[in-house]
Amino acid sequence: MEKGKGSIKKLFIEVKYTIKEGAVGGILLVVLGNAALLIAKALAWLIVPKVLGVMEYGYYKIFTLYLAYAMLLHFGFPDGILLIYGGKNYQEINQTEFRVYTRFFISFQTIISILIVGISLAVCQGMKCYIFCMIGIDAIVVNLTTYYKYVSQAVMQFKKYTLRNIIQAVMQILVLGILVVLDKLEILRANGMIYILGIVLIDAVLLVWYMRTYKELTFGKADSLNKWIPKIKKIFTVGILLTISYQVAHLVFFLDSQMVEIMFDMETYSLYAFAYSITNMITGIISAIATVMFPGLKRLEVQEAVSKFSVLMSAVSIIVFFSLTAFFPLNYFIKWFLADYAQALDYLQIIMPGLALSCCINLIMFTYYKVLNQLKCYLHIALGILLAGGILNCVGYMLFHEPIAFSIASIVTLVIWYLCLALFLDKSFHMRWLKNFAYVLLEMSNFYIVNSVLGCNWRAMIIYFIGFTVTTCLVYKNYSGKMLNRCRK
Repeated sequence: MEKGKGSIKKLFIEVKYTIKEGAVGGILLVVLGNAALLIAKALAWLIVPKVLGVMEYGYYKIFTLYLAYAMLLHFGFPDGILLIYGGKNYQEINQTEFRVYTRFFISFQTIISILIVGISLAVCQGMKCYIFCMIGIDAIVVNLTTYYKYVSQAVMQFKKYTLRNIIQAVMQILVLGILVVLDKLEILRANGMIYILGIVLIDAVLLVWYMRTYKELTFGKADSLNKWIPKIKKIFTVGILLTISYQVAHLVFFLDSQMVEIMFDMETYSLYAFAYSITNMITGIISAIATVMFPGLKRLEVQEAVSKFSVLMSAVSIIVFFSLTAFFPLNYFIKWFLADYAQALDYLQIIMPGLALSCCINLIMFTYYKVLNQLKCYLHIALGILLAGGILNCVGYMLFHEPIAFSIASIVTLVIWYLCLALFLDKSFHMRWLKNFAYVLLEMSNFYIVNSVLGCNWRAMIIYFIGFTVTTCLVYKNYSGKMLNRCRK
């Protein structure tokens, strides 16, 4: 008992120290920015499918699907910056040195962008040609913005990072408003081409703002490129592993969406992508944890960082399963306001509980593999999971020939992936994960059973929430009891 009290006392001392150091403040700032983006995404989720219609919305989702692969085209340079300079103060970095990096990266990405547009014009036709040309244009914008964002994260300038997220959200809302007004007045018919163009313009404005904010790292006198070529090679070498790991992970997460896009028609893919757009809204605000976690954890000793693992995993899981309560009223709303997308609910009720697994993997485990310099192991595991996921998806398709088979395969893949990553961390660093895994399985079962037995209604929502509350209190009764006692004092 005394040992438990000592642990809790130590935990509160650590929390107090963390607040003093500004990590919690950083999280709150980034949560604020992500909340603004979440509001913009929520409005986009409501308005864009309604205004564009199923087919045109499908074209837009193809643009976002393949744009994600464009991050591979920075070949790890921004990631290398984050890994090498993560945890440093802005005053500590050499501005003359960074001007060389910035100008080199701008030239490098310009060449790649020109190549993508040229190949698209030569190979593609019609709407696909337009989509891939816009991806080529947006690739340079997004990758340069990523570079500046990672500089912000590395030197822990979360106020600047948050401000841009808020402005990005405001611009997205303005573009949506203009799109709706023009469509209602019949001045300009809303379609996928116009909305994609609007997204690219927003990205371009943000990039210009980032360049102005970090003008000391962009403009002015710079050293010779030849002098810093060895360091540039090191940045690529350090970062490429993280980039490949991220992209392989991205393939695993969106393997089912990619299979649907390849195997089925545009309307089916549009409905499937719509289901994932809802889950992305939930992960958006939770991702604030990972944004500030890496530079913060990198400043800690290994054992101190390891000690926080189980708490972070538990916190993310609880937040996700609490958020799943929204599925029940959401079901009614979609059938009423977005009736054309009602079929997407069949996919959503399967993939939504997997959010707990994907958030733990993407936001917590991936961050720890970075902090602990275990990216090679992470990549090997991710490649194995990608192969396993591909096999599961192919088997599901051969058995059922329905998109829902991919949804089921994605959940099984996530369970296997979680286990593989957790077992390695436990074996190498003795991290506690079993309680969280048991909790995730219990809550997933709670959601699936309630949905299958009671359907999706208000009674089911109440029973699910009661099950969530009881399970959470039982599994984490020690934490909840101690926190309540602390609050009373």
